[in-house]
Amino acid sequence: MSDRKRVEIDTVDRKLLIELLKDSRVSLRKLAEEMNVSPATLHNRLFRLVQEGVIKGFTALIDYSKLGYSLTSIIMAKVDGKHLVEFEREIANLDNVILVYDIVGEYDVAIVAKFRNVEDLDNFLKSLLKNPKVERTHTSIVLNVVKEDPRIKIV
Repeated sequence: MSDRKRVEIDTVDRKLLIELLKDSRVSLRKLAEEMNVSPATLHNRLFRLVQEGVIKGFTALIDYSKLGYSLTSIIMAKVDGKHLVEFEREIANLDNVILVYDIVGEYDVAIVAKFRNVEDLDNFLKSLLKNPKVERTHTSIVLNVVKEDPRIKIV
């Protein structure tokens, strides 16, 4: 579980986050000039945001379909309650899995995973169903990606 403590940010932090969301390769020196603050100030703010866990990492947004991962699936899993956290950790470490949510409702876990083809998905599902912690699953295949972007507008 992540630390859910809210981190207070000011306008400088907010602007820094907004710019990093646009391009995480942005030069802090250039950004400091635009924001009229010192590069050291921005560096310290960036370090604090990383230390506080607001920034969890720096990465590229990749169009996985261009790399052959053209099949996206949404898998809902009903899991034996006493093994839920253990199952979530296991599934989160699998290569094709991009999202794991602990949810409430008919199912306990929502999994989003990407595959190169139906056979890869089939093998994944069969291994998932062999797991004794899994009671049942429901799988949907994405036909069209309308939006796939982890960034939201920071206000």
